[in-house]
Amino acid sequence: MYIDYANVEKPNGERAISASPSAGANVVVLSADPALIELSRESLAGNHRVWRADDATHAADLIVAAGNAVLLVDSALADHDTREFVIRIHEQFPELAIIVAGRRDDEAELAELVSRGIIFRFLHKPASADRIRNFVEATLRRQQQSADIPAAAARQTGTTSVKLKALTMPAIKVDGAGVRRWSRRSLLLIPLVLIIALLATWRPWEKLGNLTPDTGAVQATTADASRDAAVRKLLDAAGLAFSRGQLVEPPEDNALELYRAVLTRDPGNRTAERGVDRVADELLLRAEHALMVQDLVALASVVDAARAARPDHPRLEFFMTQLDRERERLAGPGGSARPGSSPSAATPDPVAPRSDSSRVQGLVLLANQRMSSNRLVGGSDSAHAYLLSARSIDPADPGVQQGIAALAMLLQSSARKAMSEGHLDEASEWVRQAAALDVNRPELAQLRSELEIARLGTLREDRARLFTLANQRIAQGQLVEPVADSARHYLDLLRASDPAYPGLPETSALLAGKALAESRLLVAAGKIGDAEIMLRAANDSGAPATEVAALATEIAKARAAAAAPRPAAPLVLPENALNRTRFVKPAYPSRALERGISGWVDVEFTVASDGSTRDATVRASEPAGVFDRAALDSVARWRYEPRMVNGTVVDQRVAARVRFQLAD
Repeated sequence: MYIDYANVEKPNGERAISASPSAGANVVVLSADPALIELSRESLAGNHRVWRADDATHAADLIVAAGNAVLLVDSALADHDTREFVIRIHEQFPELAIIVAGRRDDEAELAELVSRGIIFRFLHKPASADRIRNFVEATLRRQQQSADIPAAAARQTGTTSVKLKALTMPAIKVDGAGVRRWSRRSLLLIPLVLIIALLATWRPWEKLGNLTPDTGAVQATTADASRDAAVRKLLDAAGLAFSRGQLVEPPEDNALELYRAVLTRDPGNRTAERGVDRVADELLLRAEHALMVQDLVALASVVDAARAARPDHPRLEFFMTQLDRERERLAGPGGSARPGSSPSAATPDPVAPRSDSSRVQGLVLLANQRMSSNRLVGGSDSAHAYLLSARSIDPADPGVQQGIAALAMLLQSSARKAMSEGHLDEASEWVRQAAALDVNRPELAQLRSELEIARLGTLREDRARLFTLANQRIAQGQLVEPVADSARHYLDLLRASDPAYPGLPETSALLAGKALAESRLLVAAGKIGDAEIMLRAANDSGAPATEVAALATEIAKARAAAAAPRPAAPLVLPENALNRTRFVKPAYPSRALERGISGWVDVEFTVASDGSTRDATVRASEPAGVFDRAALDSVARWRYEPRMVNGTVVDQRVAARVRFQLAD
């Protein structure tokens, strides 16, 4: 029963502390995992209330409304970063107990927050009902311990009233004139009284004393800070070792020794005490696995380590009893078990049937625990693996048969749920695991039929979607690009899925025509590589062979023309390299002359075989456009001796600069 403390009025007028039963905690679950939500409701039913939060904002609203709340956060949620969310919610609600559920790699990322106490507990998924219930009740015990401190202080404080008899004062005769006279004189004392009151309030002598450092206090503060820093480092190292699975090994660098080092420095450290509890819990999980696979050496080692961590652990007695039974079975009636011997090497004895029965019961118990935590399949630590192992030992055991029947129903239910959500591959895997149990054959046959029908329906929807997308991409001009979102891509997928799909030939012909037209445009633009890609798309889509061949010839010609060597650019000689026979001075433009503008023009022209000039062009000028026309008119009347090359007269390109300068 949980106790809430309330103030009760005593007869003598004091306030006393009384205990009243509490209705438990309000557990706010922020998760999208239906298994975790249902398991939380089942495990906490009757003692606590469970509220499901849709998102972080909803969770904060529920925490405010609930008052006495515990927050269970699923780290698998993708809409927020768990670390940032936990820090933010802790800043908003510093006293809130936060439990995070997740995988081991999630715990490694959150080890610092666990060590600092921001995260009260980390719940490994898939979780068990017992662990959820224990974690929630542990938060309430912590809250109750926190509440006990002010309550105890309140119990120590009390009020004592003393009744005094009434006193009768004698009558005194007062001289009014004398009082008035002394009142006027006392006004002079008021400033002095005020100064004394200010000094008493300010206490400057204390402030002067504070300026002198207290060496003892500084040393104590430094020692406390260094101790706190060392404790934090040890807690961080312990959390990291735990996340790596280093529970008791290697020496001096394992979680158990590091947590104990914290308790040596800081006795009563709650984070370290919780860490030791987590180490013991994890060791006993390893003991379960060792017991299942009948690894006696590993079982003995893990049980000893768990006993060293928490000798009062409630589950330790069970494993110690199982260990003793296995040792007795291996020892036989008159022998002793050898260290490291395996159960398979032991000689059968009369104890074996009883031992097999206990093994079956243990496996069935583990299977039922895994089913309650929704860990049905997946590895050796699942209900499926435990029940198959138990059936291999004693197929006729009633507990085994009941467990297999229950597991088969859960697997079939999971398959139907996956089908309803459209996860057909997941549903197929559930059916496969159920078939391995070899029960409910008619139900499995019906389930397979429904799964196949669902696959066909999904297949039809997928083909229709591919056909629609292909036509949309053709209309958008995305014929072959982007590769994974083009008309050709979707038509290839549709053709591979159903070559006879209605409308496929018409859409393929449409793509072929568009691709041929685009390929011709690319050839004309000189983009030979892109033209070839488009031609292949047209050919794959069933374009007429004659059109494909004709366009392929055009592409080949264009590629050959592009690869042919181009004629070298004509050689341009400076004007003074030829012998000029006639020079006509350019006319100075009148506007430039009036404004006093000077400049130059670079021209290029051809000296023909008869010595005349032609094809003159302006290459550059300064200022631009002012002297261009005058320079071209002058060059057109120049004459040169023709250039001879190997005894032959040839045309020659010539470059010259015509200058325009005003006379001084």
